[in-house]
Amino acid sequence: MSEWGLIGQEGAIGLLERALGRNQVPQGLLLAGLKGSGKHTAARRVANRLLCVQGPASEPCGACGPCRRFAAGTAPDYTEVTVGPGEEIRIDQVREVNRQSSLTPQESGRRVILMDPAEALNAYAANALLKLLEEPPGVVHFLLISHRPDRLPATIRSRCQTAGFHPVAAGKVAAWLTEHCGHPSGQAELAARLSAGAPGWARALADRDLVGEREAVVEGLAAARTAGGESVLEVAAGWADADPATWLPHLLAWLRDMARVRVLSGQAGGPFLANPDREKALRGQASERDFTALDSLLRAADELADAVHGPLSTRLAVEEFLLTWRRA
Repeated sequence: MSEWGLIGQEGAIGLLERALGRNQVPQGLLLAGLKGSGKHTAARRVANRLLCVQGPASEPCGACGPCRRFAAGTAPDYTEVTVGPGEEIRIDQVREVNRQSSLTPQESGRRVILMDPAEALNAYAANALLKLLEEPPGVVHFLLISHRPDRLPATIRSRCQTAGFHPVAAGKVAAWLTEHCGHPSGQAELAARLSAGAPGWARALADRDLVGEREAVVEGLAAARTAGGESVLEVAAGWADADPATWLPHLLAWLRDMARVRVLSGQAGGPFLANPDREKALRGQASERDFTALDSLLRAADELADAVHGPLSTRLAVEEFLLTWRRA
């Protein structure tokens, strides 16, 4: 683990360290990558170093007024704009950022604005932010965190320097969970594979009954293919009432594993699967579908994931996916 508290992000950390060391942090910085890959942690560290009286080239001293107030959440020159899943960053929030940015910094000589996730900007807010990036009202740094940078307007991306946070190898994540977080190796390995390379997400997963959650999803998929449409409605109702974190990662991993064993066509898939202990069942389900059907299922699952984290009805989205699952 690096001094930044991150694993496997040497490239992004190197880029940020060079910019900080030269006191050349751009006014628009985009930290992009998987949710749980360390972007928020890195952005706050950048902000702390920018605000510390010792300057960005050094580690935060932790003792000066700006450092103490940053740690306490009361730094006058620092603003966080964050929203939950399915919520938007609205234009009034960006207008408030504009107002704060135009004020003279109180103690640090600069202002820092963090937005997370930046793709939550609605169209009006995005246009307002673009004007700020094009003509910053003062010495201000915008730290934009994005789990889906492809959903940001190209005009905003072009105004920012990007630090990319990439997926971390499952073995490295599992070792970290075992050695630094104290999780049993089997649980750590399953959490690492399900996380798709996001250590923060893997750590959250490792605290749960992953095998039990997975088996409930597999049973739900089997029930949705039984005769009678009421089975689809029952499964959809159960999933919609539950926390998506308890079933969506397992669903996505199961479908991707089905596609992998279909591609491998008889070869051992263990090293490539999130669920190697269920390879026999995966091969059985994959053999019933051709590549076109598997592709439609993966697309439907991605649309379901978008809907679950958006403003649409989760139950309707689950029902639509399960109907696709029945037909595939």
